[in-house]
This record gives sequence, C-alpha cells and structure tokens, in this order.
Amino acid sequence: MGQHSPFAEHSARLTRALARALVEETDEAALADRVGALARQLQEAAADPAAVTVADPHPQTTSFAADLTPITSAVNPLAPPLAIRQVDGESVSDTVLPPQYVGPPGRVHGGIVALMLDQVLGNAAHASGLPPSYTRELTITYDAATPLDRPIRVVGRIDRVDGRKRFMSGEVLADDRVAARATGVWISPREVQPDAAQADAAQPDAAQPADAQPADAQTVTAPAETARP
Repeated sequence: MGQHSPFAEHSARLTRALARALVEETDEAALADRVGALARQLQEAAADPAAVTVADPHPQTTSFAADLTPITSAVNPLAPPLAIRQVDGESVSDTVLPPQYVGPPGRVHGGIVALMLDQVLGNAAHASGLPPSYTRELTITYDAATPLDRPIRVVGRIDRVDGRKRFMSGEVLADDRVAARATGVWISPREVQPDAAQADAAQPDAAQPADAQPADAQTVTAPAETARP
C-alpha cells in the first residue's frame, strides 16, 4: 500500500469535523447547517480528487509503511491524529482531543488514554533503531482526569533492554500534572533477533514460561472510569 493521497487526508479531516458536530451540537437546525456544509465540501473534493491539496499534511510518525492506525493515521477518521516526535531520547506527542473522545463528562475516555500510551510507548520502542517489537504487556494507572479540548502531552521512553524485551514507561500530562502513567513490555519476534532466539532455546524455562501468551498479546490493567479522581 502506497502513500495516502491529499484527497484521502482532506476527507478524513472533514469526517472528524462531522464526528465533532454530531456529538457536541444539540440544536437540530445548527447541526443540519454544519452537516450540510461538510457534505458540500466532501462533494466538491470528490468531484475532482486529484485537484485537492493539503497545506499542512500530517507527518508520518510511525514505522509502518502506510499508517492506518486509529491514533496517528492522517487518513483514518477515528484518529485525532497524534504526531509523535523525538525529544531527548523520548517519544513525545502534544495534542488536544475533541469531544468525540469523551468518557465521563468533560474527560477523555480511559480507553483512548490507553490507546495513546500504547502508541507513544510503541514509537519509543522503535525510535532508537532497534528491531520491530510488539506490545506484550501494558499496565496503566489513572491518577487524574485527562481533559477534553485542552492541551495534553503523551510521553514514552525505553527504561531498559533485556534481550528481545524492552521495558517501557510513559505518562499523559495535563495542566502540569500526571493524569495517567503506564509501564509495559515490548518483545521482538525471534526471527528478527536470531542471536536472542538461540539464547532462548538454551534457557526455555526463563524465556518462555508455560503460560506465556503470543508476543503480540496485550494485557491492560486499569481501574474503572468512575474510580478516577
């Protein structure tokens, strides 16, 4: 799959605007006006997609050849989308989440918080040039509400590397305080690290416990939404 087109990115932006209108507009007439305006823009773009341009295209910030994820993709309308950059050895993303990501009133849904942390920690796991790896375990502690429509920062880093395993940590910051914290383990497949595979074979009990899950399995531990301060 090749690079997405400006038409696709433009259409995704209009679709995000439609999602926002649907969840925040309570006046039927005002909603109809917003939906109609967006529909006209989509129709105009679809009439000549090759002529569509995007003045500020979203940067490619993942290791995927074509980013279609629901968190950083320019063309997936489910994505905010996050843009991730490298700062002093950490992966960092600054964003403002609109109301379609609501959980409890005025707060970002806890599942969206987990999604952001998973993506940013995963970015950090690959940013140093290490082989590909996948989420093995992700534990999240919600310390405070993550607000909607206000600036937040998501940060991820590698704490240490042990063979195929990368031990990660990160935070969501809002209003100069930690709203959520994450720790996790990412694992590289054996086929991309043959030396590590040989070491695993020599010590099967240590490398592969009897109840081990597949390398791309994910465990998320989080308190209920209502339990957050």
